[in-house]
Amino acid sequence: MKDRPITLCVIDDIKSVVRGIADLLNEETHGVQVVGTAGNGEDGLHMVTELRPDIVLTDIRMPRMDGLEMTQRIMAILPTCKVILLSGYTDFEYAQQAIRLGAFDFLAKPFLKSAIETVVDKAREQVVLDRTQFAKQTEMERQIKESMPLLRQEYLHLLLRYMANEAMLRERWDYLKMDLNHKHLTLMCVEMDGFAKGLEDTSIHDVELARFAVKNILEETLASVTKAVVFREHLYGFVCLLNTPAEPAVLAEACREHVMNYSRYTVSIGVSKNASSIQGLPAAYQQASEALSHNFYTGGNSVFLYEDIAHRTLPVLRHSAEQEKELFNLLRMGNQEKALPLLNAMIHCYAGVTPNHFVQVCYDIGLLMCRTFSEKLSDAATVDSLTNLLERLKRGEQLNQPQLIEVLKQVVVEGCRWLQAQKEEEASSVITRAIQYMKDNLDKNVTVNELAKHVYLSASYFANLFKKVTGTTLIHYMTGLRIERAKEMLLNDSQVQEVALSLGYEDRSYFTDVFKKYTGMTPTDFKQAYKP
Repeated sequence: MKDRPITLCVIDDIKSVVRGIADLLNEETHGVQVVGTAGNGEDGLHMVTELRPDIVLTDIRMPRMDGLEMTQRIMAILPTCKVILLSGYTDFEYAQQAIRLGAFDFLAKPFLKSAIETVVDKAREQVVLDRTQFAKQTEMERQIKESMPLLRQEYLHLLLRYMANEAMLRERWDYLKMDLNHKHLTLMCVEMDGFAKGLEDTSIHDVELARFAVKNILEETLASVTKAVVFREHLYGFVCLLNTPAEPAVLAEACREHVMNYSRYTVSIGVSKNASSIQGLPAAYQQASEALSHNFYTGGNSVFLYEDIAHRTLPVLRHSAEQEKELFNLLRMGNQEKALPLLNAMIHCYAGVTPNHFVQVCYDIGLLMCRTFSEKLSDAATVDSLTNLLERLKRGEQLNQPQLIEVLKQVVVEGCRWLQAQKEEEASSVITRAIQYMKDNLDKNVTVNELAKHVYLSASYFANLFKKVTGTTLIHYMTGLRIERAKEMLLNDSQVQEVALSLGYEDRSYFTDVFKKYTGMTPTDFKQAYKP
């Protein structure tokens, strides 16, 4: 548009003036193109209407229509046209009036050629400036038009979350050309069931295609009944803002059913109560969100009306302190078999509470369980694994009720398993140290108390632990160690009496009886059996 020639028309009843100005102003020198001339006001107005020039030079006093009236009519047709009036001294007051009507400038007769050139150059510069500004304005309007969907979505996001003056809201509503009545509105919060899972293995194209398909189904279903706008709330959720239909529940069920039938996905929908005006939308959004949160109990593909949920009287329950204490005692012992039923009983106390309350309860119980295990577990990697399970509880809004309970059970199972493994490792280490002490003292009658003291345990606990780890009693195990040492010594040509004394047997015959009982032969027979 800026490259279009700047055009000019000259209107005067004196032909010599018209001709002189037309000859003076050429495109090469002054950047304007004279496209027409006229000798009276009526012809001049007709010419201007047809040619729509950028600049008009006209005398004030002309036959059939004076320049004053013509200026007024030109301004009505071409408000950006630069009208320059040529006036005699006696017409000065008329020139002032014409300028008030929108004329660009005026020149008093007689005038010099340089004065004509100066005022036309000034008008041309203003035309160039006007065109530049118009181009900028046009581009800005184009950009606004292209970004209008994004602006609407941003406005709606703010509209649902913040209270504001209704007059301001209405002004913005009208500016964004919202194709909805601003009164009697209903909100639907829609969530694609299970969509957040498995996104790592899904391409961006497939994700966008799925979201577009669901959004399109929602829009078409709603449009068949009422005016509505659907916009994305997050990766797998939408908000539908609609003029309240006669039966919102029926329409929501239709949306749910159509998505299930015409896409690969199912949705859960929370429906608000009717909002009388746009100022009530933040409350309606909270209602729809709270209603949608009840898909926690169903696992998806359901419609929830806030009006139904709000009428429920939910008991405020809590598990007992005794249950909690007993659970954590069982966890410290690593007793999975008794801990799981108790956990189920505690969770059952919260049946029917709001989803957010249930998620918080599960997180609190899970946090205490993880702390209990972390106090007992020494392996940092194991503690980190439990913490990762806890993070799943913290993100409980992405899990339904059965999944959330399963995570709690998994904390119990994994924690108890790791605790038992640690106990077994610790027990094995203790018994290994005790056995080494026994091997180092085969010539002495080592007692249970002595061994227990060596590994810093009570005698009764050590005796039970020893039998649990080795599968036999300490006396039987000690005897076995002595017999194995006796075999080694006999094979090294030690005498039977020498072997017996070195292993704490003062009576040779008693040693022989013990050896025979364990090996099925006497020490002498054993030695003879292996002689070359």
